[in-house]
Amino acid sequence: MSDSDPGKLADELENEAAELQKQSEKLHGDVADVREDWERKRRDESVPGAPEPTDEEQSAEREPEGRSDE
Repeated sequence: MSDSDPGKLADELENEAAELQKQSEKLHGDVADVREDWERKRRDESVPGAPEPTDEEQSAEREPEGRSDE
């Protein structure tokens, strides 16, 4: 980045912020897909190593912490 032109620097930072937002949204989607797959496997008794959620885990899944933007 060059600090000699404030307008150019602002454009570069805006582009970087937009790219980071895009990556964040993709990661959020990937996490949601993995979570959905894991929950599906936990409900399927034929999948080894995917035990049914405990009462405590089920409560936590219904009330996610720190996600007020969903």
